[in-house]
Amino acid sequence: MTRTEIDIVQLKKIDAKAPSILVGLPDVGLVGAIAVSYCIDKLGMEEVGYIDSVKFPPLLIIKESVVKNAVRIYGKDNLIAIISDLPFPPFIMNYFFKNLVSWIKTLNPRVVIGITGLATHDRIQISKPEVAGIATTMDAREILDQAGVRLLSNGIFTGVYAGLIKECSIQNIPSITLFAESYLNFPDPAASLEALAITSKILKVSIDLKQLEEEAERIKINMRELMLLTQQAFERTQKLERTSQAMYR
Repeated sequence: MTRTEIDIVQLKKIDAKAPSILVGLPDVGLVGAIAVSYCIDKLGMEEVGYIDSVKFPPLLIIKESVVKNAVRIYGKDNLIAIISDLPFPPFIMNYFFKNLVSWIKTLNPRVVIGITGLATHDRIQISKPEVAGIATTMDAREILDQAGVRLLSNGIFTGVYAGLIKECSIQNIPSITLFAESYLNFPDPAASLEALAITSKILKVSIDLKQLEEEAERIKINMRELMLLTQQAFERTQKLERTSQAMYR
């Protein structure tokens, strides 16, 4: 196989019709990474593919003594999940999302669901994080309305999920992004739990969240290294943004 900038490799045929696509990437509070990983485990989803690139740093994951790619695709019934254990370098984001969303479009998806955190300065005082959302189409907005999710009305949004939202909008794919109030630099399973409760409503799939609540502290410890890598990626992105702003003053 000839290596290209982004390679999306299907290990098994995907027969889903108008699937819902879950996306969990390392970002604020690792909310999406925790939520989608938990969903994959609880629903017994099967690995059906992976995403690789010559531009990715050399990173592999060991799961139960098996070597895995850092960015993986899982499937079950009419649900596809994409999860990454790799914080994306800023220079690859445009390539990644353009190729990913183009591939998603071939599946004729019902909706793309991104899950992430919304950094909240007084998070420590919040016992039940609120979940708000962004929708790229009227159909997607209706899905949020039916789930009782408040729409974010104003603001400037950057980062990996901004790339996903932008490309879904360009390619006219219904997508929603759920933002749970969370810590910025600490893994936040409680925020993931609230986002998954909403996701369960949207998918009309029962997801037992009891284990996520019970194992929150263990998850925080296990996710510390990924949070550190993600924070380093944040800092590189911010440095590039400051350099770009300085160039155009």
